[in-house]
Amino acid sequence: MKAVFSSRFKTDLLAEEAKYARISERLASAFHERVAGQAREIMRWNGGDHLGPHGFPCRRTRPFPFYIYYAVEEETIYFLGLVHERRHPDFLKKQIQAQGGQ
Repeated sequence: MKAVFSSRFKTDLLAEEAKYARISERLASAFHERVAGQAREIMRWNGGDHLGPHGFPCRRTRPFPFYIYYAVEEETIYFLGLVHERRHPDFLKKQIQAQGGQ
């Protein structure tokens, strides 16, 4: 299974890591590792998660309040974004439309 990380996903990840780093480098590292671990699990199981409130399959990054949103097309998993659980459900759809489906 091939994985493609969108520019939105990468931007989201870097922004949230920076926020956690202002609190603690250790916390930022733990956040990064949790997201990476969940991404590996998504790839391992070829997705398989329920549709989240934003309309795409997602995986929670507990204990952090974020969802990893992705789409599976044939043999490729597209990581679409890293979204805070309290964001409005239309947030990710609007972001993806603004970027032309990237």
